[in-house]
Amino acid sequence: SFGCSINQPSSNIETKSDNGINAYAKSKRYKRNGIDIVYLTGTPYEIGLAHGILCKSEITTLNKRFFEIYDRLAEKPQNRWLKLSKALGHNIPNEYIDEMRGIAEGADIDFSKILFINTLSSISMKDGCFAFAFKNSGSQVITFRQDDEYRKNDFHRKMMMFVIKPEKGFGFAAMLTPGWVDGETGINEMGITVSQNNIGIKQKNWDVMPITFLSREMLQYARTIDDIGAMLDGQQAYPGRLIFVSSEQTASVFECANSEKARIDMKGGFLALSNHARIIASRKVGSGSAKRLSYVEQFLSKNSGQMDVEKALELVRTPIISRDTFWDRLKVQNRQAYVFSPATLDFWIALPPSNPDEPACYGEYAGFNLQNELYDANKKPNLMTFPAK
Repeated sequence: SFGCSINQPSSNIETKSDNGINAYAKSKRYKRNGIDIVYLTGTPYEIGLAHGILCKSEITTLNKRFFEIYDRLAEKPQNRWLKLSKALGHNIPNEYIDEMRGIAEGADIDFSKILFINTLSSISMKDGCFAFAFKNSGSQVITFRQDDEYRKNDFHRKMMMFVIKPEKGFGFAAMLTPGWVDGETGINEMGITVSQNNIGIKQKNWDVMPITFLSREMLQYARTIDDIGAMLDGQQAYPGRLIFVSSEQTASVFECANSEKARIDMKGGFLALSNHARIIASRKVGSGSAKRLSYVEQFLSKNSGQMDVEKALELVRTPIISRDTFWDRLKVQNRQAYVFSPATLDFWIALPPSNPDEPACYGEYAGFNLQNELYDANKKPNLMTFPAK
């Protein structure tokens, strides 16, 4: 029982379309610019309940492999992964426990399975990813994010955009796997972007808040990058991750693993990361990760003062960054790609090409504005799209 108090929803009105339920209470599901979007608002439990109801099919199908793993592990109650998942649950803020309980009830899935999938990325650490930010000619920060996964991952390219307006904190948009309470990749209404990236360091201290909930807390409550630093200072230990954050003025990388933490700030008008630490003592540097970082830093330095989104797209579509090399094609694939403009709250999401063997970043980038999605502001015209490669 993780000591939570659940608020029952004030309204349970749902509407249906030919494709199933597309609205519940004050939450809704819709499609725009080729992207499935789920708008959620209310108490933590209400947000979770609407999430579970509106995305029940996707939660069941996209997490099928993980639920099957859970079922096999459940036959061995002393299995390390199940014990870790339960232990990590005690470090999750109560509001997110409430939200997961809502998801479980709405999707009619056992709570322990929802907890399991939401702690799994901290336990397994099986992801890659890449990020960089630069200042354009107007001195505005633009942030790029590449989300890479193993080819065998069966929810490849199946993430959805969740636009969440909670009772407490800031509204935000995040690209997530349905069923997950996460901040893997997103932007909030204060212009703070957050992305989590693998650091390649073995987790030894498990008395940590799982990275899914830690990054979600950052998106929901950070007004500045220093707020994120303060959130990390308040932790006793850290899940092993590189956390790339940006604002209208700058960007930072937080290196975290076990008892170690370090911060790298933007200098010279750009900042990039790959999947290794550069400061903390327990760093591990893979040759591929080092080559990608070096390649990006040379490109950004060479084009300093001339960078714009089109120029950055040229960079992310190179084989070494798109993971479209011979060896990468055997095991890794770029499943999603994003662009964020913290100053304007505009962002773009790549629509993966029809050819499943091509990286997502080769596709057209569709534009959105966070204020429009949060408040139906519609004050801005539809954003331009960036064409496919």
